[in-house]
Amino acid sequence: MVNAAAAAPKVEWRSSIGPCPICGSTLYRRLGRRGGEAHRANLGAATWVVRCRDCHGVYCHPTLEPIGNPYSQHSAEEYFAGQEALSQMEAGGQLIAKAETLLMRPGARKLLELGCGRGDYLAGAAKQGWSVFGVEMTPEFASVAARKGVQVEVSSVETSTLLQRENEFDVIYLAAILEHVYRPIECLKQVHRALVPGGVVLIDVPNECSLRTRLGNLYMRARGRDWAVNLAPTFPPFHVVGFCPVSLRRALSLAGLDEVELNVVKWRDMLPTRSGFWGGVERLGSAGVTGVAGMIGDGDGIACWARKPHLSVV
Repeated sequence: MVNAAAAAPKVEWRSSIGPCPICGSTLYRRLGRRGGEAHRANLGAATWVVRCRDCHGVYCHPTLEPIGNPYSQHSAEEYFAGQEALSQMEAGGQLIAKAETLLMRPGARKLLELGCGRGDYLAGAAKQGWSVFGVEMTPEFASVAARKGVQVEVSSVETSTLLQRENEFDVIYLAAILEHVYRPIECLKQVHRALVPGGVVLIDVPNECSLRTRLGNLYMRARGRDWAVNLAPTFPPFHVVGFCPVSLRRALSLAGLDEVELNVVKWRDMLPTRSGFWGGVERLGSAGVTGVAGMIGDGDGIACWARKPHLSVV
């Protein structure tokens, strides 16, 4: 297979300054720089990461948006490294079983996933008898999903025709996708429109207020750096907007979606390992943070289910 990074053109970034992409406020505080010279491997381009003073959301100021598709720089094997397909398919079956318990009407069997990647979750739901549809903007990722029998629209979330349908889907997944979207409220409003009344959406995002993130930023200050560990706006995994429970609940409200359940959850430690003294310090610190976070009920992720009301106007 041709290496995606070798075949794809270099991505350029367009800079713009705007308000908080969640609530529209112009009040913020800086958390630190991210990317370019503010990255240990000099990945991406540098920009400031800020936190909204009103909704507590995290975003970049200025925002750097790609001219082209930055994901095409990476093969499916590279981008989804560490995500074993069979276990992801099994998780897909568990997720759809959970969705079935939340739906308020019998016979629900139509599922859409935005940013479906390799289609593992959808393939798991298809085994449970669901009609599954995916939206994926990177052709290589979409072709992997299609080989699993998933109907995939090769499109960005913003231009998806599937998402423009009204009252169409019983369940929609945004599994590790909302943090990749530059205009998350617009996306959630589209989700609201596409869901049937009483339909549910799964939202799975990093927790930008986690103990690990807060201590990581303090660690950067202790080392004399003005860097932040929040987001990854111009390098993999390309996280551009960040949420905590407060800001995610604000986003749901703005989109007309009702919270069903929202939980802070433990995620696998994804800290890149390196050798040397500081690498050892970071590994020990990360292990300590994991232990303390478990004791106080903190976690690196947020898992949320929300519902479109039976009678609602957005």
